[in-house]
Amino acid sequence: MTAYLRKLKTKLQFNNQNCNHEGAVLHTNTIHQTKVVLTHSQWAHVILGSIIIGTILGYGNYFPVLNQMHYIFAIGIAIIGVGVFKALQSANWWSSLGKLIVFVSLLIGLSYYQTNLRIIHFNSYTSYYLHQEGEYLGTVVIAPERVNLNGQEYYKYTIEIHSLHPYKDTAKNDYINAKGRLQIYSKASTTKHPIRLGEYAVVEGTPKSLFLIEEEGRINLRGRYMSSNTRGRIYDGVYRVASHKDLQAFHFKETYSEELYRKLLFICGLIRESIDKTISNYLEGPQHVLAQSLALGGHYSELGEDTMKDFSYTGLIHILSISGSHIALLLALVYGLGRLIKLRKRTSLIMGILVACMYCGVVGGDAPVVRATIMSILMCMAYIKGRLYQAKQALCICAILCLVYDPFSIFDVSFQLSFGATYGLLIWGKVLYERIQWLPKWIKTPLVLCVSAQLLILPLQLYYFHYISIASLLAACIVAPLLDLSIVLIFISTVISYVLPISFLWSLIDVLLRISLYLNHVLGRSGSLLWFGMMNPYCAYMYFVLLGLFTYFLTHGKQYTIYIVISLFFMIISFGASFYVTHYHKDVLVHYIPMKQCNVLLCIEPNHEGAYVLIDAPDHIKTTPNERLINQAIRAYGVNPKVVKVDYFHSNGSAKTIYKNSMKEIDVYNGQRGEKNLKLNDKTNTLFITSRSSIMNEIGRILPDNTVLFSSPHGALRDVDPSSEHMYIMGYSYIKDIYL
Repeated sequence: MTAYLRKLKTKLQFNNQNCNHEGAVLHTNTIHQTKVVLTHSQWAHVILGSIIIGTILGYGNYFPVLNQMHYIFAIGIAIIGVGVFKALQSANWWSSLGKLIVFVSLLIGLSYYQTNLRIIHFNSYTSYYLHQEGEYLGTVVIAPERVNLNGQEYYKYTIEIHSLHPYKDTAKNDYINAKGRLQIYSKASTTKHPIRLGEYAVVEGTPKSLFLIEEEGRINLRGRYMSSNTRGRIYDGVYRVASHKDLQAFHFKETYSEELYRKLLFICGLIRESIDKTISNYLEGPQHVLAQSLALGGHYSELGEDTMKDFSYTGLIHILSISGSHIALLLALVYGLGRLIKLRKRTSLIMGILVACMYCGVVGGDAPVVRATIMSILMCMAYIKGRLYQAKQALCICAILCLVYDPFSIFDVSFQLSFGATYGLLIWGKVLYERIQWLPKWIKTPLVLCVSAQLLILPLQLYYFHYISIASLLAACIVAPLLDLSIVLIFISTVISYVLPISFLWSLIDVLLRISLYLNHVLGRSGSLLWFGMMNPYCAYMYFVLLGLFTYFLTHGKQYTIYIVISLFFMIISFGASFYVTHYHKDVLVHYIPMKQCNVLLCIEPNHEGAYVLIDAPDHIKTTPNERLINQAIRAYGVNPKVVKVDYFHSNGSAKTIYKNSMKEIDVYNGQRGEKNLKLNDKTNTLFITSRSSIMNEIGRILPDNTVLFSSPHGALRDVDPSSEHMYIMGYSYIKDIYL
């Protein structure tokens, strides 16, 4: 490796000398460089941008495309735009541009076709077993996790269905083949046998349909469920390990590949259980749960809502899920130990690859883990082969492989934030570190990591979390290094504890975790959060353009310092513009918050002067909605929850005006008023809510320009077939924001 680098350095120096002393050679090299403008890395970026655009276009044929997809679509356009700019710099620009356009069009078409095919394939299978009580035979494919629902502890896990035995008089002895996955919630108090990954299980219960309605400012789980073929959920499922007799009764025979997959899952599950048990033997309380989360991911419910909020507010919540930092630390640890015992570099790197792959299997193949594992493998292979490692090219290859294998990954929040943050580190990390010379290294390093990781994904962060945390800079400098050190010590202590228990290391880990939790709590509750709400799409586009200019000036020498400052200033201005556009509007904004328990409307008055939460309790019973989801929607639209007023109404009740100002109102109407009253109010911009399908057509005939929301109290659609674009059915699909 050293010899290769030495030869490369000599070659570059020789070429540089020739370019300086021989004009003819300089001219030849310049022409050669202009002919070959698009490098392999740039072609990889063009491929990635084309796949992103084609996938989003294909998805948009079937489901709503919300703001976060517009942000990512803009990034895809920008990636291709850079490729076009490079092609225009070549000598034969018309030929290069033509090839690029054909290549991009072909890739967009292929990814569009693949996404359509995957959606059609998912929708073509009828989940006939939904709402059918019975016994379900399946394989546990996701490790169980303790969660708290309504004050009771449950095990949450996922099974891959093989067969079912319905509880029906007409099918008493029938065992029917079935496909798909089910999320299961089994009470911890009634579960007699431990739930193990890779085991055959028989679960008794009634699967319910997944509640999949998109909403602005909320994490979209539709892509994740389509990727895994998850069809429904069973609450209060009764779990038992499937015996050989059960397998015979269900007429199930596994193939060789299924058996191999199940055994690998079982081994990974045993390793995971063993690590959990080892940590439990040495740590207690919050430190015990935090150590398990740092080592294996998950355990979010056990950490508690307050602790999770602290990590979210300080921007360190990513460290609780396995990501690139864990893989990098593990790889560095294995490599360092290998070199310490005098192993060759090649052998140490191969060992690191094997350990990283094993760790990926144990913790599960989420997007950040797969991305980090593939990149570590490519990096190690480059060093083994004696080649230069192109990190951005490797990251593009990882993203392309993930999207080709599963197009719906692009809609997953983990994929978006993981790849976006890593790409930001590769673009701005080194150059920012070199520019900031006046800070000490121990402050500069975490500061640069924090800022560069957030530059590209800032609009997405505001979309999902709705705030910017000033405390995240301090947390990155103080808390993050303590947690990274804790992760390394947990890895070392866990391995050593299988041979020789060392209480001193565990005591040190306990102290580090206590300090980390305390500091994180102080920083998280310091009042340093700036609540912005979602970023306006047009302001986000402006931000990305300015970010491109900022990057160009930053990477082209110190003579552009003034332009760097100017572009940075206007980037900040774009957030102010978004805040202004969001908060200053002349119309009343009505936003529908989809929930299982009831229908909820967020009504925001002009210029954000006030807001109302209108909760539909159909049977005159005050239904308790999910407070977390309501607060999330309120924050997403930049409203202070303290100024929001709550009111209940009954969509199946008598005529009532539930909101009114000078020229706008929201009415519950089920036919109690005559046509004359409706006509008298035609000068008032009115939103009607009804639970009777016949009234929808009546209002549509008399007041065709007014919007009607249909709210069925018991979920019965009857003969509802709204032919007008002004009619919407609550509880069944995404409803765009309504302006009165």
